[in-house]
Amino acid sequence: MPKINFYDESTTDCILCLEKVVFVTCEDEEKIIELRKHNRQSIKLEASAETVHVSPFSFDGKKELVTAGRKLTLAESTVGNKSAEMQSFTKSAKISSVSRSQVVANLGGVILELSKADIGSSGAKAASCGRLATLAQLSTKVYNEQGIPASFCVPEGRVIPFGAMESALEASGSLKQFQSMLEKIEKGRVEGGELDIICSELQALVAAQRPPKANIESIAKCFPLDARLIVRSSANVEDLAGMSGAGLYDSIPNVRASDPERFGSAVAQVWASLYTRRAVLSRRIAGVPQREAAMAVLIQEMLSPQLSFVLHTVSPVDQNDKVVQAEIASGLGETLASGTRGTPWRLAVNKFDGTAKTLAFANLSEELVVITGGPADGKVMALTVDYSKKTLSLDPIYRYQLGQRLATTGFFLEQKFGCPQDVEGCLVGNSIYIVQTRPQP
Repeated sequence: MPKINFYDESTTDCILCLEKVVFVTCEDEEKIIELRKHNRQSIKLEASAETVHVSPFSFDGKKELVTAGRKLTLAESTVGNKSAEMQSFTKSAKISSVSRSQVVANLGGVILELSKADIGSSGAKAASCGRLATLAQLSTKVYNEQGIPASFCVPEGRVIPFGAMESALEASGSLKQFQSMLEKIEKGRVEGGELDIICSELQALVAAQRPPKANIESIAKCFPLDARLIVRSSANVEDLAGMSGAGLYDSIPNVRASDPERFGSAVAQVWASLYTRRAVLSRRIAGVPQREAAMAVLIQEMLSPQLSFVLHTVSPVDQNDKVVQAEIASGLGETLASGTRGTPWRLAVNKFDGTAKTLAFANLSEELVVITGGPADGKVMALTVDYSKKTLSLDPIYRYQLGQRLATTGFFLEQKFGCPQDVEGCLVGNSIYIVQTRPQP
């Protein structure tokens, strides 16, 4: 486990970094003095509603997998119970020395419908989205005991499966070079920047590849001509019960399949993100050989939401399994992950009686949006948020009702997937869209 480093000691701020990625900041001088005592040491952070407790941590290499089984109190008399199927799905998603031959299916030039994606061909993220598409149809018949619907929609999607990257490398005559560099990256040293150099060269090689023109044309036919798409990662080493991989791999928003070069470049960029320094080191820590990592690509129609959210179906603050906590931001979901300074709206809703509490009001300074009529250039625009016009801040009844709907949907997904979930989605008009769900760490 990499040690946590403290940077910027010359200032009054204290920043905790894991492999040079900031994940905790502190501005309390007393806490900074205490934290500096642990400089270059492994520590454990335990958050409560009041404070964050810091203590030394000893890593023994063992992984703990979060599992839970709860009775479903939602009214599902017309839906049917598929718990056995979902237990099998969840079990197969757990990673323990994943073998490429067991997980990766080289399907060559095949483009998969989202409903046909499975873990073996497309990775856990795409398989989960395929499962979500099926559950979206069932959700229209499900209500909780207060009569609140669990219904949600899923954006249209297609999958470029495992093996497509290797096929592109072979077609360009680069496969042997790729395989040679992959062997080097397995043993590349962090010291002296050796690993950084190999990662950069490998990423450049992969990013120069393109999917076949026929594949891009096939994908373009699946969406409206002017549809804006988001090109997302779906690796065999992410969204698993023991290895989430959240934030490790790239997603490229706002592209069109009708622009083959820009779309092909976006696909290649997602492929290449499998070999960033952070991703390589993450797999080393997890004990996954680099040669066993593989990348499929999930393509979905991009939405233009008013709000985006992340649901934690067990409260991350106090581990209360009766509470769903929602984090909500204005605009695209990338706003929540963009590093914009500030706080999202935070709601805590009881799964069983529907009581909702507002934990925080949003003060994020910017929202990320796609401008209608603007170029589909892989970019989004940052706009200043005017909270005096945001209904979620102004209308407590709307806030309460939205919180109840989100909690009901989150609880439904928790039951169907068999364990606590981190659920990502958005609100378009009055419709809830779910774009991703993964086991909650």
